[in-house]
Amino acid sequence: MTQSLLSEPPDTSKWLVISPHLDDAVFSCGRLLAASPGSTVVTVFAGVPSDDGKAPPWDKAAGFASGRAAMQARHLEDRAALEILRAQPLWLPFLDRQYCEENTPQTITPALREVIDRHPEHRILAPLGLFHSDHALVFDAVWAMLHEHAHVLADAGDIAEADAGGCELDRWCFYEDMPYRRLSGLVAARVRQWREQGYTVRRTDLIAPELAGGDFAAVKVEAMQAYESQLGLLDPEALIDLNTSESYWQLQWSPVSP
Repeated sequence: MTQSLLSEPPDTSKWLVISPHLDDAVFSCGRLLAASPGSTVVTVFAGVPSDDGKAPPWDKAAGFASGRAAMQARHLEDRAALEILRAQPLWLPFLDRQYCEENTPQTITPALREVIDRHPEHRILAPLGLFHSDHALVFDAVWAMLHEHAHVLADAGDIAEADAGGCELDRWCFYEDMPYRRLSGLVAARVRQWREQGYTVRRTDLIAPELAGGDFAAVKVEAMQAYESQLGLLDPEALIDLNTSESYWQLQWSPVSP
């Protein structure tokens, strides 16, 4: 029998948040993290370039002379932000797209699986993977762990085991990537994709709405200020979105019998 990755019920007060870049988890889930001390943020593209070559355009606009200097500074920003939220950083060594275009879901998935296996007591949050190629890559890596596992079992005729694999989704939720979620049609396209693949999809309140807009919102704002190098590059509409309600989705696998 195939063993589920979830061996015991997770602690619903702690989250393992999968973040593409050093800021995405706080920008998109900061209120939830403020409400869930002891959570962990695993940033996929947290690798530091090995040399001091010329900064790519984004880093140059942020005032850095090299990608290496940018990532070293951003590590400090991330640590400061997560300290405010009483969360722990966990940085994976992958380089983001502006430094490297060779990453694939196949290279990222094993690293994420190892991290998840080390945190069996945590629930898991992953991005919808909207707009940015790095975000899409992280989503694809996550999806390889969830969707493909259940469907391989189903295709082999082991429906009971496939249903068990689908139950692993109870441990997972997905967050809307802020500020990219404001771009027309992106969230709807992801939801439509899930439904076409046989999933029931619903929005879920991971924090009571009356609590999310109070002290937790204020703590998120304080934490976001730690990402000083990045905030100055965002347009006003993006900054407004970062200060609005966070949105989360939960899935249930509903396979159609042949």
